[in-house]
Amino acid sequence: MSEDIAALKDYTRAFMRLNMDAVAAQRVTSGKVHLEVWRARGTGRPLGLEMDHDGQINIWMRRKDLAKTIPESVAIVQKDPNGSTWKDIQGKGANSNLSSYVEFRGWKITRLAVTSQVEVIAVLEPFAE
Repeated sequence: MSEDIAALKDYTRAFMRLNMDAVAAQRVTSGKVHLEVWRARGTGRPLGLEMDHDGQINIWMRRKDLAKTIPESVAIVQKDPNGSTWKDIQGKGANSNLSSYVEFRGWKITRLAVTSQVEVIAVLEPFAE
C-alpha cells in the first residue's frame, strides 16, 4: 500500500469518527475487516467502507444519498437489488456483507472507488451536514 493511500485511509477514518457513528457489526465473527458501516449523525444515512484495498477506498451508499456532484475521476458502479444481494449490468455483485445491514437491504446502491482526499471530501461532505 502506498503512503498516499495509507494517508487517505487515515483521513477518511478521522472524518468518519468526527461526523458519523459506527454501526455495530451484524455478525459476531465479522471483525469489520472487509466492511465497516457508519451512520451520519444528523440524518442517519448509512455508508459502507471497504478499506482493505491497496489502491482505493470503496464507499457504498444508497443511490438516493449520492451527492449531486461527484468528481469525474471517481469510479462509480450502480447496483440494483437482486433478492438479498445486488447486481450491476454486468452481473457482478456487491460486497456480500452489506446484506447483513437493514440500512441497505432492498435499496439501489452505489459503489464509489476513491483515490484522493478531494474525492473523499466530495463524496462524504454531504453526510456531515
